[in-house]
Amino acid sequence: MTLANSSRAIPAMDPSPAVIGRIDDPVIIHRPESRRTPLLVASPHSGRTYPPDIIGQSSLPLSVLRRSEDAYVDLLVGQAPDIGITTIIAPFPRVFIDPNRSTQELDGVLFADLEEADSGQTPHVQAGLGVIPRICADGRPIYDQALEIAEGRRRIATYYRPYHGAIDVELRAACDVFGLGILLDMHSMPSAAGGGIDAVLGDRHGTSCDPVIMSRIESAFREAGLSVRRNQPYSGGYTTSFYGKPGQNRHAVQIELNRGLYLDETRVTRSGTFAALQSVITAVLSDLAAVEWDDILR
Repeated sequence: MTLANSSRAIPAMDPSPAVIGRIDDPVIIHRPESRRTPLLVASPHSGRTYPPDIIGQSSLPLSVLRRSEDAYVDLLVGQAPDIGITTIIAPFPRVFIDPNRSTQELDGVLFADLEEADSGQTPHVQAGLGVIPRICADGRPIYDQALEIAEGRRRIATYYRPYHGAIDVELRAACDVFGLGILLDMHSMPSAAGGGIDAVLGDRHGTSCDPVIMSRIESAFREAGLSVRRNQPYSGGYTTSFYGKPGQNRHAVQIELNRGLYLDETRVTRSGTFAALQSVITAVLSDLAAVEWDDILR
């Protein structure tokens, strides 16, 4: 997709900058006036309210911590409730706790008092990117010293579980009303990782979503003018795997949008083409919200 002035930052003051402050609500849910579709949109990595805890525990500046965000994805999908789609947003930052990881992915290097039997041994943890990340996007350590495991479990209870509880409730509601639920887990990817592709759709290589649904979602993106690839280099994370159960009428797709389409990646600032991509994503969601899913699944 060609968007003019993609590197030009918006000159006006950003109305939604990152802030340092308490998070009173661990999950933000925007529901439409009437539920008209089994679709549910989630944004787990666009949170930009940084609790004082992490600022005090890290020597890294906020500008560096922010590079781990899927910045402003929540705003790209901001019109979803107006077209009948519920959105679930994590307001906390990914470097504080990552809801796209299992609670078992605890890092024994970060938590010095973690029992060895409780330490996750997944590639994510070994890379420093467990449920409580040890490093940020550029590979630098987030913390000046090890944390206590009690702090990690507090974050899981206070932030992670309410977020996932909301997804579970909304998917169950969709299944009750429509007979199925479809989770679109929205992310963004570094432009260097995209390889010139605008969007990567991940369905865990065909295991988290019915192929008919996946094909219809892909068509919506292509018809909106976006170039699309499936499962490479992102096939879907914990959320896609956990909620995507086609045999139970629960489908999940991870969607990665190329940051070069809307973001100044170095400054983590919306570029001059942000509004254009926002309109494209709204059109994609409008298209999908109008689908009679029962008909295409027959």
